[in-house]
Amino acid sequence: MEVLEAARSEYRGCGREGTGYRNNVIIMWGGIVGKSRALSDLESLIHAAGSRKLLSEDIQLSEYSLKLLEKRFKALPDKFESTNVNENYKFIEGEKCQLEEDTTHEFKEVKGHSPIKSIQNVVDEYIIAFLNSSGGSIFWGICDDTTVKSISLCAAQKDDIRKAINSKLRTLEPQIDPTQIGVIFHHVANSDDGYVVEVTVPKSNSDGLFFNSSGNTWVRLNGCKQKLQGLALQDYIIKRVRNDN
Repeated sequence: MEVLEAARSEYRGCGREGTGYRNNVIIMWGGIVGKSRALSDLESLIHAAGSRKLLSEDIQLSEYSLKLLEKRFKALPDKFESTNVNENYKFIEGEKCQLEEDTTHEFKEVKGHSPIKSIQNVVDEYIIAFLNSSGGSIFWGICDDTTVKSISLCAAQKDDIRKAINSKLRTLEPQIDPTQIGVIFHHVANSDDGYVVEVTVPKSNSDGLFFNSSGNTWVRLNGCKQKLQGLALQDYIIKRVRNDN
């Protein structure tokens, strides 16, 4: 309703330069908030009014326009698109793995005696970077040269890692359904309770970017996580919108 009122204040009258422009504004809004949000808001308005016809009368928007908006919203891509997930990777302690670090794979060696803190300290940055790009996976327990250096974990520590990641997910803006993020513990051969921890991130089909609670954001560029701020952030958003159009 806020979008409709804003569109009305900017574009008055009927015809292409009135109704047409107002509809386009609402369609653009749908592209920004995503398919599920757009359809959910429209369905809520229809339910609150009692019917599509009554809503049309309440908001002074033709039934044809309502059906057009619904059709455009349904044509939007799903908000999240799963990337390839292979739960059958074979990792061997001290040997190089079959993966390479690229735009959809990030390797992190865990140093120190607290793997939970090592993961918790940066996991939100990498999740945001992948959400803002093409999705992918972060692997803790693999060095930059692809050598497997596993993390020793007991059942309680695995649970603590899951909780730490979920805690970080709650700080993302806009918020994301935590079930969209996978946490997989790959057992490493030739190790005692050694694991590679994989965090899988889907590709977001939203035009908007994701940020942490401090308003910072990251993307994947040339196989690396890069923070965006200032003019770099502005330029990236402009290019993103132009590419989508």
